[in-house]
Amino acid sequence: MKYPVGIDFGTTNSMIAVYKEGSGIEVISSDSGKRFLPSVVYFKNASEAVTGDNARSMQLLESENTISNVKRYMGTDKIFDLYGREYTPPELAALFFRKLKTLYSDYTGEKDAEAVVTVPAYFDHLQREAVRASAEAAGFDVLSLLNEPTAAALYYNNIGKKEDELCLVFDLGGGTLDISLIQIKEDCLKVVATGGSTQIGGFDFDVAVADYFNNEFAKINEIDLRSDPIAFQQLLFQAEKAKMELSSLNETNLVIPYITITPKGPLHFKQTIDRELFTKITKHITDKIRKLVSDMLELNGINTKDISRVLPVGGASRICNVRSLVAEMFGDALSKDINPEEAVVSGAAVNAAMQTGVVTDKKFFDVTSHNMGIEDDNGDFEIIMKKNEPYPVEFSTRFKTTDNNLDKVTIHALQDMAGSALNISDSPADDPEYFVSLGKFDFKIDKNEEENLIDIGFAIDVSGIVSVWTKDVKTGAEHDFTLKAEIDSEKIKDIKIY
Repeated sequence: MKYPVGIDFGTTNSMIAVYKEGSGIEVISSDSGKRFLPSVVYFKNASEAVTGDNARSMQLLESENTISNVKRYMGTDKIFDLYGREYTPPELAALFFRKLKTLYSDYTGEKDAEAVVTVPAYFDHLQREAVRASAEAAGFDVLSLLNEPTAAALYYNNIGKKEDELCLVFDLGGGTLDISLIQIKEDCLKVVATGGSTQIGGFDFDVAVADYFNNEFAKINEIDLRSDPIAFQQLLFQAEKAKMELSSLNETNLVIPYITITPKGPLHFKQTIDRELFTKITKHITDKIRKLVSDMLELNGINTKDISRVLPVGGASRICNVRSLVAEMFGDALSKDINPEEAVVSGAAVNAAMQTGVVTDKKFFDVTSHNMGIEDDNGDFEIIMKKNEPYPVEFSTRFKTTDNNLDKVTIHALQDMAGSALNISDSPADDPEYFVSLGKFDFKIDKNEEENLIDIGFAIDVSGIVSVWTKDVKTGAEHDFTLKAEIDSEKIKDIKIY
């Protein structure tokens, strides 16, 4: 029998879980026995690739053939060249999903799987479409995409009924930050608002610490370790280790024997870091986090005292100064009831069980995370659908053409990327810092002596995937448009995965 499957595709680690009637959620272990799979892929050659812990260990020796943090590149034009073949981020992500599919089959004895795949709430359409395409290319029947904070809240509600709580889900993963306000009433969850960033995560803390100690090393030895990929990767590993240890210790060491060789002989690296120094080094990151949380609350008229429970989600939510920041802002509301690392995958499994009829006593309503609209004649952003609208949903606006002699109009669909910014009205629509293009298409119209009336609509499905439609009011002619992620499935199938 097919089991409902939940998948947490993470920047640093990925996880898969099944929901079984009678026993509930079961997180599947990787080949190494861990309940997660490092999101790293190492190409042994053009036709063989290794994922997980074994791939992560190869970052030191063959960094040029080892790819990590793929999630951060989803929805971009980034190209990876490996053994003379080009790969897009969704194609590399499909390799992780293939490995997760193998783990599922080995665990359950089943080949087919219906899955709910989680994505950051603040992922735009292009990023969501890339994740969906990756999972499908690996052979999963994707029931839907689910926002990570919503998944965590589903899991939180699954472990015990909540009477009436306004929760803030603080989801800090390896590469993304999601902040969601969720109203929980017994077995119903309603997402009120979302915020966050796709460019803040635990990895940024690693880089900040590594850069600091690299600069200190360079001052003494006049050697920049960044010029040596193996040496700097070792430093990154030590920075990550220190970050994790400082969650429970007040002080720890970074030790790398023989980090580099000079004409005078080998150099060793040994430095001490305590919480105070770590907090100082990474203050620019926690300042950004504080502002994102504060802006999101202000934008929605919510005071910190209105929050009854804060759910810390994602491994990076354990970072010492992040935990202190959340406790400072919300006090006793910080929950200790959930496992930050497994909350998302567990909630995804619950949702998969809901969609397949295994679980029938729960429901939830999610909201859009971005404003959506078009570029107008002046190059400005014209909003058609505002963020924080419950979806699935559809909105449209009627426009008039400014030139009666036109036989077509060009529609440029956009999503804003302003995060929790309170004002984006001064930003031109072609500014990539604030807007992401969902595509352009020409819509044919009849020439008229009078103005043409055109309806332009945006529709959001259950996965947060966007489609755009246009209609000529006079003739009734219509056109639908959805920007799809392209994956060469045959190229992926040719690669043997370990």
